[in-house]
Order: sequence, then C-alpha cells, then structure tokens
Amino acid sequence: MSCLNKVFLVTGSTDGIGLHTAQRLAREGATVLVHGRSEARVQQAVQQVQEAGAAAGGTARGFTEDLASLEGVRRLADRVVKDSPRIDVLINNAGVYEKGLRKSQDGFELTWAVNVAAPFLLTACLLPAVTDRVVNVASISAASSIDFGNLQQERGYSAHDAYSLSKLANILFTFELADRLARAGSAVTCNCLDPGTVNTKMLAAGWGNIGIRLQDANNEFQVATDPAALSAAYFVGGRKTRAPSCCNDAAVRRRLWRVLEEQTGAAWSV
Repeated sequence: MSCLNKVFLVTGSTDGIGLHTAQRLAREGATVLVHGRSEARVQQAVQQVQEAGAAAGGTARGFTEDLASLEGVRRLADRVVKDSPRIDVLINNAGVYEKGLRKSQDGFELTWAVNVAAPFLLTACLLPAVTDRVVNVASISAASSIDFGNLQQERGYSAHDAYSLSKLANILFTFELADRLARAGSAVTCNCLDPGTVNTKMLAAGWGNIGIRLQDANNEFQVATDPAALSAAYFVGGRKTRAPSCCNDAAVRRRLWRVLEEQTGAAWSV
C-alpha cells in the first residue's frame, strides 16, 4: 500500500525498531502517530520522524502514555481518536523484557501487561477507527504452548519464559482477531511478525548484541505496507511462516481471548 496521506499509529516508537519504522513510513509520505512513555523522548522522536519525512511530506504527532496501565491505554486510545478519527494502520510495536518479576499497577506481571494486555485493549478501543490493517509484533522466540494456569508467572519466574509466553499470546491474539474480522465481513486485515534479531536495547537485555543493524530492520515496515491483502499470517524474515501449532487451535485462541477480555474489560466491535 502507498503510505502517502495514510495515518499510522506505532506504539513504542521513541527508539529501536519502532522509531526506525516510523522514520521509514514518514519517508514514504505517511503521517505517523508516535507513542512512548516519556514526554521528552516522544518529542525528540517526533522531531526525528518529521526530519526523516520532510522531503516526502511525511509528518508526525506525539502521544505520551504508559502502556503498563490499563487506564493509560484507554487514555491513549481516546487521545488518538480525537486527534485522528481515521487510522489506516495500527502497529502494536511496544514491548518490554523484564529481568525480574514486577507487577503493573493493575496487578499483572509487567511483561504480560505491556506485551499482551495493552495491545489487546488498545486494538479493541481503536478498531472502529482502523481502515486497513492491524500489525502485531511477535517473535521467533514465541513459546510453543500456553499454560493458562501460570500466565502471570507465579510459579518460578523466568524472564525468557515470560517474554516467550507474551509473544505466543500475540500470535494467538492475531489469528483470533483475523478470524473475527473475516467473519464480520471487515476489510481490515490482521497479521503478526518476527521483527528480526536486531541490536536493540531489548535484545541486549535478553540475549546480548547478536543481531543485525537497526538500519536493516525492515520486516515491520514491510508487513505494515505490503500491498498483499493477507490476513491471519505470521511473517518471519519477510515470508509467511508456520506459527506454533496451538495458534491454529480455535479453542485455545478463544480461551485466551476470554481471559484477556476479563483482565482488560475490553469491548469489541467484532
């Protein structure tokens, strides 16, 4: 799809892959809604994105909210819709990797709160405004199965397990939302991707600087702008790839959906 005159919301876009994606979108003429949890960093990122898009007419506006808070997620959604009643593409990019067990103010394990509950609620709030696609950032490090009895990591916290679980949940959410959109006859698509092994702060925290340069991390941009009208797809290295088998189990997907509805109070239009 052409980015010209299109509106993209990219969560967690003050640095790393989110910022890189926002800059690439602006270079193609897009309006990018930049999100972060620090006002100073949001304003800095807005300036960087606007500079990147200057030649093509791309621009940016900033939004500061903490996605670890369900109230913050709702505030972000309200502010975005008031600013831009039409959002062509929602990119749920924000994510954390927590080395120790921490809880959000709503009582959820923090990785789960930011990586799973936040995009679920934000997408529910914004879906009526989305015209083209939802893109969720998952990971090749996603777990292969989900233990519904330990979603909050009460038993033997592991940073890698918490992160892997959250990324599996992102894929399950993607596939279930895509199915619901299709059954509702919506033209909106929903896909997810592994952004690549990229030298970001998150990679350094969990695995060390073992990846590619940030400047080469274009998988997220590709899925967000590819004209192909796929939905319910998981992309690795820019190619549609088989997801963990449990993601094709409708009962598992729907069970997670119900859990997240209960946790977040999300109300869906599909």
